[in-house]
Amino acid sequence: MKILVMSDSHGRRDLVEKCIRQNSSAKVVIHLGDMVSDIENMQFDFPDRTFINVRGNCDWQTETPASQCITLDGVTIFLTHGHTQGVKYGLDTLISIARQNEAQICLYGHTHVPYNKYHDGLYVMNPGSLAYPRDSSRPGFGLIDIVPQGIVTNIVDFDIY
Repeated sequence: MKILVMSDSHGRRDLVEKCIRQNSSAKVVIHLGDMVSDIENMQFDFPDRTFINVRGNCDWQTETPASQCITLDGVTIFLTHGHTQGVKYGLDTLISIARQNEAQICLYGHTHVPYNKYHDGLYVMNPGSLAYPRDSSRPGFGLIDIVPQGIVTNIVDFDIY
């Protein structure tokens, strides 16, 4: 199973749509907040995809949960934007919560800076910002492959032009 992960699109619905179109093999699309409205109603344009999202600190008028655990192909994934876990100041709280939820993958956003590391049994990924990267990073998104042999996580630079 291939999963497309994006975050912090901040009103650039055009980039969200372009990213989904360019990654047609990803049947699950995860948005980690800060303008979940950019992904709302995409299921009508892409009925063959499953859309999952969490709200960010800029998503004021939504009932979308701030975090959630999902299971895909037998793999537990903890999703959050990260602002309530203080990810700009470190990942200890985030990783602790993911482990409490027995997650194998932990996904977060908020910092606009890509991060992709393996922490003793836990894949931790921030895809960066699709639209407004920080700290000299490029616009980007994440791809996760869950296959019988294991899990592969990658961050991909996104050409927004």
